[in-house]
This record gives sequence, C-alpha cells and structure tokens, in this order.
Amino acid sequence: MNKPDYIFIGPLKSGTTWIDNYLRSRNDVMLPTVTKETFFFDKVYHNGWEWYSDLYGERKPEHKVCVEVAPSYMYKPEAVERIAKDLPDVKVIATLRNPIDRAVAHYFHHLKGGEPDRGFRWMAENHPSMLKSGLYHHTLTAWVDALGRDRVELIDYDDLNRNAADYVRQICELLNIDLQIPEDSVLNARINERGHPRYRFLAKAVRHGSAKLRLANAHWLVNTMRNPAVLRFVYGPRPAADKGSKLREEAMDYYYDQFFADFSKLDEEFGFDTSAWRKPEDVVLPSADDATQGAKTAPV
Repeated sequence: MNKPDYIFIGPLKSGTTWIDNYLRSRNDVMLPTVTKETFFFDKVYHNGWEWYSDLYGERKPEHKVCVEVAPSYMYKPEAVERIAKDLPDVKVIATLRNPIDRAVAHYFHHLKGGEPDRGFRWMAENHPSMLKSGLYHHTLTAWVDALGRDRVELIDYDDLNRNAADYVRQICELLNIDLQIPEDSVLNARINERGHPRYRFLAKAVRHGSAKLRLANAHWLVNTMRNPAVLRFVYGPRPAADKGSKLREEAMDYYYDQFFADFSKLDEEFGFDTSAWRKPEDVVLPSADDATQGAKTAPV
C-alpha cells in the first residue's frame, strides 16, 4: 500500500506547482502518476485507500521517498484529522509566502477562473479562503496539535525567488534525499503566471469542469484540457504591470493588520523570520542584550 512519507500542504499560490515539477524531474521521488493533487484527504476520502494508493503506481527500487503536493489540505480540519489518524509517521511541509502577496496571487487565481474583476475587497468577501489561507499561525497550530511540532516543517517561498538553487537544497534536506540541482528550464520556471481570461464564461466552465472531472477520477481529460493551445485560447495576456501593485495596496489597507496579528507569532513559536513581511514600524529590532549576546557567541 503506497502512503506518502511527506506532504507539502501549501497553501495555494505558494510555489507548490514548482515544487511538484522539480520533484517530478527526479527519478527517486514517488508521486501520484496522473495528477499533482489527489484531493484525497479533503474531498474524496470516501474513495478509500486502495484508490489513493493506486494513484501512485508501482513503487520502484529507485524511489527513496513517497510525496504528495497538496495545497488544498492546509486549512481543511478534516484533512488534518485524517492525516493524523492514517499517517502516523508522515511529515507535512508548509511553503509560506508573504500573506499579502499570496492573497493578491489568489485574487488572480479567481480572476483567471472567470470571476469578475471588482477589486480585492469584493473578491475577498466573496471568497473567504483568500484570507483564511494566509492565517498561517492559526492554521499551523492545528497541525502541530494533531501531529506534533517535530512533524511540521516550514520553508519560505521567497527563498525560491532569492536563490532557487538554495531553495532546492532546503527541499532536499527536508526530504532527506540527495541534492540534485535541476536544469535551468526547471530551476527558473515561473509556473501559473497570472493571466486575464479572454472569455469569463469559458474560463469559469474550464475551472468548474476540471474540478468535477478530478473528483470523477477523469484526470486524463483534465490534462487534455490543460493543453497549452487550449490555455492560450482561454486565457489572454497578463494584466497590466501596475494592476498587481494596486491590488497589493488595497490588500495592505484592509487586511495587513489581520495578517500581522497572525503571522507575528511565527517568529517565536516556529522560528520563522517574518521581518520581510512587516511594515517598517512593525519590525522588531534586536535589543542591546541580544546584540551583546550575539557578539559573545560570534566566531572569531
């Protein structure tokens, strides 16, 4: 019976598709063979373990680890409960992104799916998961309570943009596999770039149709629909360069305080550096005692 050793739990729009592509470029990582996301632990658990196991195909001698990349699991209580019960040794890895930037990317995700372009606040009010997905501390606390702190790992999405090779190194260390730096086409790929649909009704039909087909186990048909020629027809050029900046300003005005109240707890409780996500007035500078301690322990 195939069971994952590690699950990347997202959240959505935090580089999980890039991670999935990288892991598929190797031959020593076992992944679902026909789809990136199985949605097993949150949507199709009733299909049973045999169905889930079969998605991974046959385990080969070169497979060192079994992995699922599943951004929909992160904020689903039912997924937390089921994974804790069924996978006693699994480790989950959250790929955290600046919550404002992640929420803006989520906006474009909904826009690409055919939703009207009525501004960030309208989209957030009509799609609460845009904000819920960015309340990392609240969500991760549930995972820690269920699995234990030693089975919950965090990595910083921004490291992918700062130094993709170092990001790969972190992933390999977490999965306890040999370091393999991929070809530039994989290393520097930018996946799921935001686009504005040419036809909203068609984009919405593709989004909802794909979801239903996945649940019906028709992954091959979903993959056909994702043919580059089909996507080029449905989705037009990227929005104007300043559109993301305007949405970010709107998100900061309305939701920064809510996000800050949550993510500011990550530093102390998870050892995760959130300084780059903070407004200048919210950055905590080291105290004189900290500086002195640092000087005492710094190597000569």
